[in-house]
Amino acid sequence: MPKYPSIALCIALVFTFLFTLLQHTPGLPSFDDYDTTLAFIRKFYFENTTVGEKAATLFSRHNEHRILISKSAAALYYAIFHKLSFAHLVYFQNCFLFGFFGLMLAIMRRNGLLNAGNVLFAVTFLFGLAFWQVTFYYWGGIQHYTVFFFSFLSLFLLDRSTRAFSGHFAAALAAATIAVFTFGNGFLVLPVGAFLLFVQKKKTMLYSWLLVSAILSLLTFLHMPESAAKVVPFRIDWMARLFFTFLGSFIYINPAAGQVPNIILCMGAGLAVLVFWLWLLRSGYAFRNPLLYGLLTLPILTGLIISISRFDTKAAGGIAPRYMFFTASIPVLLFLIGLDLKILRKKWINPIVFASVVLWGVVYYNNLRELEKTNTGLVQTIKRWQKDPGTALVYYREAAPYSEMLQWAVDRKVVELDDAILRNPDPK
Repeated sequence: MPKYPSIALCIALVFTFLFTLLQHTPGLPSFDDYDTTLAFIRKFYFENTTVGEKAATLFSRHNEHRILISKSAAALYYAIFHKLSFAHLVYFQNCFLFGFFGLMLAIMRRNGLLNAGNVLFAVTFLFGLAFWQVTFYYWGGIQHYTVFFFSFLSLFLLDRSTRAFSGHFAAALAAATIAVFTFGNGFLVLPVGAFLLFVQKKKTMLYSWLLVSAILSLLTFLHMPESAAKVVPFRIDWMARLFFTFLGSFIYINPAAGQVPNIILCMGAGLAVLVFWLWLLRSGYAFRNPLLYGLLTLPILTGLIISISRFDTKAAGGIAPRYMFFTASIPVLLFLIGLDLKILRKKWINPIVFASVVLWGVVYYNNLRELEKTNTGLVQTIKRWQKDPGTALVYYREAAPYSEMLQWAVDRKVVELDDAILRNPDPK
């Protein structure tokens, strides 16, 4: 597409995203916030008394994840303001989305692919509402945005590193360590980084990377908590449905009707993504450009982990908005790899970019309805809870533990619900 119209569209889409963020961020605790944020603040500031106890709480697992950035940001905000604003925390987490976008621009530039049309294509997938649960709620975005930001940053810095004793390599190790402690799939940067260093024949850095990886892997996998959930017999067909749907979920538009055909289309696209990824390895491209190949590998392996651990959700798990930020990078990386390989002809580029803009608009419209519906439900639930503490704040959990947690937070003025509710008047 022409340069200046592309730039204008980029600005329009990003500003639409920002306006929606400011208008529709609920600023209320929801779902995992009760465990990951409110319970953490109570334990960290009101129950822990020693530095050792506080450190143990900060680095402890939440289920199979360590969520250091999530906890640290909430703890720092509370230390400064003596209360929590979930709206402000959500705005903060979206800074990492912009940081991730900045990384993608740097990656384009490093590969000689930075131009207005390519940037517009990236904007349509990174600043949409497909992963609205990650964008607007603290329990999602602060973990998902940060783990991919630090994972991608680590690989980008590794690619630029020339010596083991250099700032780039030290920063790459630091970013990988943060990724591991940020979310469960952060450990994937370790084998992918090792592959990149191996291909580039950076032996001294590879040995150092493997040593640090061994230590981080022990911290990741030793003493994993046992799941209290009911064990469902593993079914590979369910796993495959989730996996392929996940890999192709970047074309899911969340239609009001016709979800099944859309899911089938996602499955087909996901299968194509996997075949192309394997072909890149077989053809030798993975060894010619290990950075782009490694970056594409991260969301694909993330999908594999999710499909194994959440296989019982079948195809529906592959289009869950809380996971779809991980797949937003897939079309962008496929596009860049196609350009790098010169298998995307020039006459195809404009129609592809135009189609991505149309897709952005459809996805935005459909998911804005879901966001508004969810926010309305949150406000209504909190209002019912204020009248009746026996109200289940999270529909699939017992009412009592979360009710007690929220009541404690209100009594201690950790959260101020009335202010948040005024931000989100109930349209009904």
